[in-house]
Amino acid sequence: MKDITSEELFALVWEKTTQEVAKDFGVSDVAIAKLCARLQVPKPPRGYWARVSSGQTPRRPPLAAFREEVDRKRREAIRAKSAGLLSKLQQQFYQDALSDLKRQSVRIDAAEIQAGRLPDLAPDFASQILLLIQSRGHAWVKAGAVETRWNHSVQASASKLVEKLLPMARPQLLMFESEGNQNWYRASGPAVFIRLTVPLQEQIASLVRLVREHELRHIVVPLIACDHAWSALHVHGPETHLLLESTLCVSRTEIWVEATRRAWREEDPPEHIVTGKLSLQAIMPIDYMPVREV
Repeated sequence: MKDITSEELFALVWEKTTQEVAKDFGVSDVAIAKLCARLQVPKPPRGYWARVSSGQTPRRPPLAAFREEVDRKRREAIRAKSAGLLSKLQQQFYQDALSDLKRQSVRIDAAEIQAGRLPDLAPDFASQILLLIQSRGHAWVKAGAVETRWNHSVQASASKLVEKLLPMARPQLLMFESEGNQNWYRASGPAVFIRLTVPLQEQIASLVRLVREHELRHIVVPLIACDHAWSALHVHGPETHLLLESTLCVSRTEIWVEATRRAWREEDPPEHIVTGKLSLQAIMPIDYMPVREV
């Protein structure tokens, strides 16, 4: 039985019942089922032999096609399993984000890494970790909290960690694509993630009310560092966030982000960056939102 091929086993289990094949080899039907699974051989579905007994001739699946399907599902399972697996460097970034949140008195229960894998995080928690890695990653390296030197490979590792967090954080994030200068960052132009919390939604609703009541063009408010992060390949370099001031702009129907990047040399003019606009109606029921005094 050790030398049996998948083709031979396929022919056997589709010619006889599992119990009959097991009896021929002097093993249990469970052993035959396990061998079929190991050799990727499909067994007849429930009711197959009853249909054969009644004179029907059910179709048999082609073995090669079945094996390809099993291989495809196995590759997908491996990709899904490895998606949450973190390198040692990524684990350091993640743990530093947890430490920052703990210092802010945020409970980090059930957020610890298990066997080197990301836990299943709630969207708001995942978004906070993601933004911290984006905006604080370089500072952690510089302070020695992450034991490495900042370079492109370290930035790429942090970026991949952000990519792994993004599917969990996405329901809590707004992403603004930037317009204008496409070479400002290493990516195809800067973008910004904003954590859409309930207080921020209420604040936006209040600003919309002010715009409408006073017939203003729009209102701008500074963005708090912990609630947003600019992105270039998901994680930006140190030279950008040190010189960047960002504001959230709110009109009657849209929101967007504007930022001023101060030049290194005082004689050079500052650079102004404007993102694309998002419709408020697409983000929240703006006309029915409770307002917060600004």
